[in-house]
Order: sequence, then structure tokens, then C-alpha cells
Amino acid sequence: AMKKIRAECIFCSEKQANESLKPCKLKRHQTTKHPETVGKPKEFFLRKRELVVTNRPQNIKDSFAKAGSDQKKATVASLECFLLIAQAKKPHNIGETLIKPACIKMAEILCGPQVANKFKTVPLSNNTVKDRIDRMAGNVENTLVEKIKTEEAILIVYVQYIEETELKQDILMSVNLTATTRGEDIFSVVDAYFTKHNIPYENLVACCTDGAAAMMGKNKGFNSRLKEKTPHCLVFHCMIHRHALAGKHLCEDLNVTLKTVVKIVNFIKARPLNKRIFAQLCEDEVHQTLLLHTEVCWLSQGRVLVRFMELKNQIRDFLTVHNQKLSEEMTDEFLIKTSYLADIFSLFNEANKRMQSADANVMECKETVDAFVRKVEYRMKKMATGDLQQFPLLQQQSGGKLPDALARQFTRHMEELQEEMHSRFSDVNEHVSKDAWVMDPFLAKEEDVEHLQADDELMDIKSNSLCKRFYAEHGYKRFWLVKGPGVAPRLAHHATTRFILPFATTYLSDCFQRSGHTQNKVQPCVQLFSISDCTLKPLALITGHPSSDVQWGAVLLFRGPPLHPHAILETLL
Repeated sequence: AMKKIRAECIFCSEKQANESLKPCKLKRHQTTKHPETVGKPKEFFLRKRELVVTNRPQNIKDSFAKAGSDQKKATVASLECFLLIAQAKKPHNIGETLIKPACIKMAEILCGPQVANKFKTVPLSNNTVKDRIDRMAGNVENTLVEKIKTEEAILIVYVQYIEETELKQDILMSVNLTATTRGEDIFSVVDAYFTKHNIPYENLVACCTDGAAAMMGKNKGFNSRLKEKTPHCLVFHCMIHRHALAGKHLCEDLNVTLKTVVKIVNFIKARPLNKRIFAQLCEDEVHQTLLLHTEVCWLSQGRVLVRFMELKNQIRDFLTVHNQKLSEEMTDEFLIKTSYLADIFSLFNEANKRMQSADANVMECKETVDAFVRKVEYRMKKMATGDLQQFPLLQQQSGGKLPDALARQFTRHMEELQEEMHSRFSDVNEHVSKDAWVMDPFLAKEEDVEHLQADDELMDIKSNSLCKRFYAEHGYKRFWLVKGPGVAPRLAHHATTRFILPFATTYLSDCFQRSGHTQNKVQPCVQLFSISDCTLKPLALITGHPSSDVQWGAVLLFRGPPLHPHAILETLL
């Protein structure tokens, strides 16, 4: 039997019945579905027909190949969309509830139903988004693991500079240290990079490192060699790091208390059965689980202790049944000490988070440290009078009455903490104290800038009403970057090179902040960490620095037998 032939629209590929080939019906199809083609010359339609016929598959094999190609494109498009969802910290179901319907509607209006149908093939369901993000994160993670499997140390250097009137941050270099990682090795790599790219050391105004011996060593450390090369360069020990080190100073008794808390938390968290049973005990509480303490996370101690005190009754009930020895350690005195540590480390957390601002400079971090020291001193005075309002958890646990022995112990700890802070930040205090005019030049005295021979410039600034208005509207940083060079070039140069440009910290926490926002506020079910290997998972890997590119080809590869094109999409789903 002869195969029945049906007419087909060259624009939307819609099949037409014989009765639809009447001129009036064809005209109606054109005006309603393809109005943009009305009035086109005959040659336009002939070229379009020729193009359609040329691109049409000639056999079933070509048809499958074309279908597979279209499906692969839809898959890659969905991956790109998932990446945007992760970077924007949006819930996974936004793909199928908003993005896809919006794309289909726009395509129908702008391009017609044929293009809209292609958007319908893009998979954006909630579960698909989670699966693809996991797969993309796995690809980035595997790439990173392959890089570090070589057991080579990697030196990463970030740079902060002024472009026109804007403060910019970028990664300057990332180099493998193939041999040792001594201070001289690190300096040799940096020096070779500067020499290769003709970067003058005169342009280097400051350097901020962590407290490792290879960096801070007085004789052979990186910083000492850098000072030999460029004596004018300021060298800072990361202020977040030194602030955290000050918090590690505990007397023996309080240190034992902290270790006991960690031991109890580990007993409950490290065993899956214990964790499940404990979660059942906390069904009616705001939180159903404890937090693990991690030494490398500055903020973990405060959060661990606060959560411990919130669930102390459930912890005691659990230990009474499952670990009598640990249960006996949860005395009233132990809980009072734990509540004090929770309050004091919460104060640490507050100050530490303020210093994690992306644009925090030395002066702002110093102000945060000063505020922290004042708060500790104020709490110490209040405790001496028996007032515990500044210690909410301690007041709740002790009933507002603290034994004299514990009050003396806590007061002594706060005194030692103050001394530790003054000792660790003495160089910063000395650096900032003589240049306080940078924060507010309009309140400064001419004597404050005589050592810079810029007293006339200060008077020019204080007499300029436009400068005063700009300072009030934009703050001191924008003032020195934008207005300062024109009115007071010497003061502006000193303010920018000594205080605004230098990094105050070495820790870029934006990636973790994004991950925490997504996990805690937007998509609580997102798993950011793998319990088995403690490796950063999906969002932390994908939403960090843009250099972590996802290799789509690797994401689309599958283990197992070869797949036919029409099966690719189904397998990805």
C-alpha cells in the first residue's frame, strides 16, 4: 500500500490534513501562528523549505542522532540553569515552578510554539536539580582531588588594589610548591613571579599572612625576607587568626570542662544509633541534634556550647540510660562552667563574624577588637557585683547566684583574656593609634598630621563643605579613594596605602556564608558536608570562586554500557 503523504508546515512542523490545504485555512494558520511571516516574498518561503528539507534526517539512524543531540542540549541547558539556582541560593523547586513556565511563556510570545516545545524538554524538577547539583559538585571535587593527589603544596596569593576609585580583590597567583614549604621556598616562588611579570616591589604596600612559622619566622620566614626586599611594606598577622588564638587560652579547670562537653557530644553524634535515639528525645525542641566541635572552625566552640546548654536536660536523660559514667560528670557545677563558656564564646563569635566582612580593613578590625575587650571588661565588673544579666545562659543555669569560687575563677579567666588580647594586638594598636584621623579627618587636629607634613592639607579638607558632605554620605573609605587625592593627595596616599588597601585577614569566608544561607534559610534539606570524608559538598563547591568551572563533558559521562541517544535524558533523570 502506498504510504499516505501529509503536508507539513515548514515553520512549526505541524501536519496538515487534506481539508486544511484550502487557501483560506492555510492563510488562517499563517496569520494566527506565524504572523511574522505575513507579507514575506515568495523567495523567503522557498529558502525556508530548502533549509528544512536539507536538515531533515534521511533515515531512522539520523533521526535518533538528531533526537539525542537535542536531548543533550536540553540536558546541558538544565545544568547551566541548576548552576544559576545554586549560585543564587534559591530553593530547588524554583526551576519547575517559576523558571521553566516563564521560559516557555516567553518563547511562545517571542519565537512561537516550535521553540517553546524545546523548552518543555528541559528537565527542571526538584529532584533533578538536587541530583545534578550533586553531580556537578562531584565533578568539581574530583578535579580538585586530582590536583592535590600529587601531594604538592599549593600557594595561593590574593591581591587587593585600587582601580580608578574602586577597591578590587582578585587572585594573583596559584603555584605548586614541588619541594619543601619553608619561608625561603615561598618567597622564592613569589619573587620569581614578580620578576617574570615585571611587578615592582615598590607597588607592594602590605602583606597579610597566617601565623605559621614559615610565614612569621623572624629569621627565615617569608615575612622577614619580604621586609628585606621591601622595607616599606607593612606585614600583618591575620587578625581573625590571632583573635581565635586568644580564645584558646583557658585555665586547666575550664579546659577540662570543654573537653568533657566535646566527649559527650562525640558519644552522641559519632554513633548513628545514639544519634537517632537522641533525636527522638528532642522531638519537641527547636533543635533535634547536637553540633560537632572542630578545631579549625573558629566559630564552632560557641555554637557547640550554646546548643549543648539548650538540650542539657535531654542530654542528661540520654546519658543516664546509655552512659552512666558521662552522666555522673554532668553536675550542677559542670553545667555552670559550661554555661559561662557558652556565653563568653558567643561573644567571641560575634566579634569574629564582624571581622569576616569582605571589605574589613585594619582600622575596622581593630575597632571590633577594642569593642570586644570593653565588653569583657564590662562583664567582669558586673560579675564582681553579682549581676549576671550579661551572661544569659549562666544566669539561667545558676539562678542568678554564683558561688564565690566560680565567680573568682571566671573573673580570673576574663582578666587573662584581656591581657592576651592586648598582647596579641599590641602592634595593631601602635599602628592605628597615631593615625586615628583617617576615620574622621574633620575631627582631627593639625598636630595629628604634622609628621606627614600635611597640616595644610588637613585644613583644606576641614574647610571644604563639599568634602564634608561627601564624607557624611559615603564614609571615610570612599572619601579617601574619590575625593581625597584631589584635595589632600599626601593624606589620601597615606590613608589608602597604610589602612584601606592592606588585608586585615587571610580568610575569605564568603563561600561558607553562601552555603550556610542556603542550608539554613532557603533549602534546609541541602547536604553541604559529607559525613564520611568531611569534604565540602554541592553548594560550597559550586558557589565559591568562579574559577571552579564545571566540566560539562565530564558531568555527562556515565559508567556502564553505551547508551542510545534517546536514553540519555531518561538516565539523567
